[in-house]
Amino acid sequence: MPEEHHQLPYRQVLDAALTWVCAAHDATGGNGVSAGYDLRTGWQPTYPETSGYLIPTLLRGAVALDRPELADRATRIGGWLLGLQRPDGSFPGGTGTEGPAVVFDTGQILLGLSALHRHTGRPELSESAVRAGDWLLDAQQPSGAWLSHFDHPNTYSSRVTWALAELWRATDEPAYLAGVRRSLAWLLEQVRPDGWIDGMSFSAGHTAWTHTIGYALRGLLRCADLVEAELPDTARRCADAAVTCAVRLAGVRTDLDPLLPGEIGPGFTPLVDYACLTGDAQFVTVWLDVARRTGDETLRRRAVAVLDRLAGLQVHQPLEPATVGALAGSWPLSGGFEPLAFPNWAAKFLADAVLEHADDARRHHPALTATRP
Repeated sequence: MPEEHHQLPYRQVLDAALTWVCAAHDATGGNGVSAGYDLRTGWQPTYPETSGYLIPTLLRGAVALDRPELADRATRIGGWLLGLQRPDGSFPGGTGTEGPAVVFDTGQILLGLSALHRHTGRPELSESAVRAGDWLLDAQQPSGAWLSHFDHPNTYSSRVTWALAELWRATDEPAYLAGVRRSLAWLLEQVRPDGWIDGMSFSAGHTAWTHTIGYALRGLLRCADLVEAELPDTARRCADAAVTCAVRLAGVRTDLDPLLPGEIGPGFTPLVDYACLTGDAQFVTVWLDVARRTGDETLRRRAVAVLDRLAGLQVHQPLEPATVGALAGSWPLSGGFEPLAFPNWAAKFLADAVLEHADDARRHHPALTATRP
């Protein structure tokens, strides 16, 4: 299908998703972004972690949609997060503002602060990012692993490594690169011969959602890009691991097709009959990234088919006005990931998928001069 066909609908998907994120921000009185909307209980408490990693999405969306107020929102969210940082450099985990420090959550907020610093140049953002990075280094295990959520050494925290790699690029501090090196070495030890990566679930007793698998692969790919000049062999092997896993997952077919089953196990085994829509949105970005690296047009077509399906599942009818523009946690709604709810990170990754598709279309169709999705 010609790319021109997608430009206007996808722009509408992006606009609606970020308008809903604005509503989730307003629902907290501007104190971060609500974790989402639950059909049973309404708006959920603020969520510092996802508020942090929404910042880069809002900044990109502001440019793509010519909506500068989205960048203003990102700046306000960043200011709110600065007020939550604890003296040791960490940030509260979970929803609300009083939870214990969590490695993963601090890493995702660091990604947001780094992006906002690049956008504004405000020194307090850089100072906060350094304090968060120092805390993450102190929290890193001697093996190079990160522990998050359930004290489970996990590979989805490659996104924490990504955050530390971004900080190294900004500061040129050798300690941050050393932390990235240790983490990547440990991550590569978790790759099985068939390409499956162990530790992609939130806890040892739970199977991996496509959401956490998407975290793991995206983090590996971004780390590979950021440290390739310094760690060429390690970066290449990390990218190869992510590519192999992503390609194998593209071959998983169920009656949900083109969506993935929401939980997948070792051996790339489908485990459930519902889709985790957040994970599907993340895989659009991962597959387009891999297609760029490998020239795999089949993977690119798979990504577009999933994005089309997600665009159709985005809420458009105001039967429940608070959900218009949102994306559900699961399909069907009663599935095992955020059932009957619309998490803010689903909208975030849907927006990221549209933005990645627009970038991909411009790279592969230079005759298209439009600068927006």
